[in-house]
Amino acid sequence: MRVVARRQAGWLFPLLWLTVIVSALSVVYVSHLCRQLYNELAKLEQEANALQVEWGRYLLEQSSWASLSRVEQMAISELNMRVPEPSEIVIVRTVDPSDM
Repeated sequence: MRVVARRQAGWLFPLLWLTVIVSALSVVYVSHLCRQLYNELAKLEQEANALQVEWGRYLLEQSSWASLSRVEQMAISELNMRVPEPSEIVIVRTVDPSDM
């Protein structure tokens, strides 16, 4: 029985070593892959932050272009518009058909 047990143990020991080596190489590979993906994530987060800053700048620019004082200034200077005199104002009332 001891001979049979030693024969069975003879292939079991190299198999265990092979399993340990494969497991160690798998850990190294997965660690490397995690580092690569983390670096990519960090780069994408930096890009997202830069785009967020640029978006904020565009919103500020848009609000400055659409400010009421600027629109009024452009209406006066480019379209020769002016505020009407009280005598030039006409009030128009609409009639609701259900009131008739």
